Amino acid sequence: MLERGQRRVYKAIIADDEEMVCRGLINHFDWKGHGIEVAGVFHDGASALEFVRENRVDIIVTDVRMARMDGITLAKNVLAFSPDVKIVFISGYADVDYLKDALKMKAVDYILKSIDIDELDTVITKVVGMLEQQQWESAAMDSMRRRLDQSMPLLRRQRLCSLLQESDESEEEIWQSIEFLDIPLVSRSLYKVLVLRLQPKSKWLAVGNMQEKECINFDLAIEELFGRALMERGVKCFFKDHSFEYIALLDIGTEENKRGLDIAEYLQERMRNEMDLEVMIGISEPFGGLREVHTAYLCACEMISQGYLGPIDREPSPGQAPSGPVALRLAEKEICDSILNGDIFVMRNVLNRVVKGVRMLTQEEEQQNFMVYLLFLPTQLMANMRAENMGPYASYRKLMASFLQCRGLGEQEAMLASVYEELAGHLQKIKAPRSNTAIKRVQEIIAAQYMEQLSVASLAEAVYLTPTYLCVLFKQATGKTINEYITQERMNKAKEFLSQTNIRLYDVCYKVGYFSPSYFSRIFKKYTGQTPGEYRDNILTS
Repeated sequence: MLERGQRRVYKAIIADDEEMVCRGLINHFDWKGHGIEVAGVFHDGASALEFVRENRVDIIVTDVRMARMDGITLAKNVLAFSPDVKIVFISGYADVDYLKDALKMKAVDYILKSIDIDELDTVITKVVGMLEQQQWESAAMDSMRRRLDQSMPLLRRQRLCSLLQESDESEEEIWQSIEFLDIPLVSRSLYKVLVLRLQPKSKWLAVGNMQEKECINFDLAIEELFGRALMERGVKCFFKDHSFEYIALLDIGTEENKRGLDIAEYLQERMRNEMDLEVMIGISEPFGGLREVHTAYLCACEMISQGYLGPIDREPSPGQAPSGPVALRLAEKEICDSILNGDIFVMRNVLNRVVKGVRMLTQEEEQQNFMVYLLFLPTQLMANMRAENMGPYASYRKLMASFLQCRGLGEQEAMLASVYEELAGHLQKIKAPRSNTAIKRVQEIIAAQYMEQLSVASLAEAVYLTPTYLCVLFKQATGKTINEYITQERMNKAKEFLSQTNIRLYDVCYKVGYFSPSYFSRIFKKYTGQTPGEYRDNILTS
């Protein structure tokens, strides 16, 4: 991009039917000193117009009256196809009526004959200044477009990830952002959500001994294969939500069909053959409208649990403890929360309930897969932690070796309870100072970047915690969820901007990180009880 003050050589032509005037303009004015090259001299408007059609011209200095085509007609024709050309008219004292028409042509200026060199110098200096400003603004706009193009992949991913969360956005507002970001979705189509995750055992075997950088590269390799395989099957919309979870929106047209199962089988085959990985895939029921993506995503995650552990058991009768997959779905969050809170009694009860469900599975391989999954369930709390802060999980290999020495489900349950309890105690010791530092850092990031499309995943990554762990710590420390806190920060900033009358109402929306003015207005009213306009009016009248 050109900096202010940088010049390029501008091209000018002179059109005047008086030879003496042309010669005087060429010989007695310092065009080069103004960074201008005179590219041609013409004695009628028609010849000048023909030249401009074939060549780049920045400035036209033209007489008002000429044979074949006058300067007014020349300017009108040139501006029709090249509106940025600057026109300077030359006229005699008797050409007042022509000058009235000339001024309608958005001419930069006019000079009366006989031409005063100082006056011409003033006019040309003004013209060059206008061209330089125009050149700088054009370069700045090109630079902004390039930066936007470079940011588009990240913005698209953030927008798609946001669809997985509950939102107050209307369907219209969502589609406005989808169209702006050029995301390949069609409003009239039905879709299914496909979720792919690594099987716990396969994930442990692959990344259990990897360093952080190796894990990141491994994750990117899976994402690349996931996208490549989907494109081969005609799927255009796919993205990664967080580490080792990959999402696709399958367009099934306008009628429900069975598209998805073949894609799932193809993905499983490609992952197995090319990366030696076993994956779990869940596919939602068809839905219409992007407000339903959140529900469909949860449905696909539910299907993963079903597919991994077999058919869903019947719901328990009143007073009966859930078992099997139902127990797993209830247990995942309870186990993680009880470990974080140091609630050993709850943790042991939940674990006992789940293992009872495992005993009901008929295949020993299913039972062991489930128990391995439970063994490494707490690792979702410890992504990016240093080894010395991971307690019994500092060495996955040693942990797995101890697990394999257990004889039967009873010993495995006892080991899990012991490991969970040890981890809970360890986390309680490091929790307070670590959580205070992490929460403070998250608040600093939100304060500095509230206008950007922040996500829980990106904030968690910045403080080296998992999204689940960060959400729990943040709610405990502040009493608010992260998204509630971001909204609060944005609304407080919006109030500040609204108190400044030089900032337009719809600009406030963009300044605090919202794409849609109508959505911002709705959120602001929900938060303050007033629309942005009402809030500003009250400030001005108070």
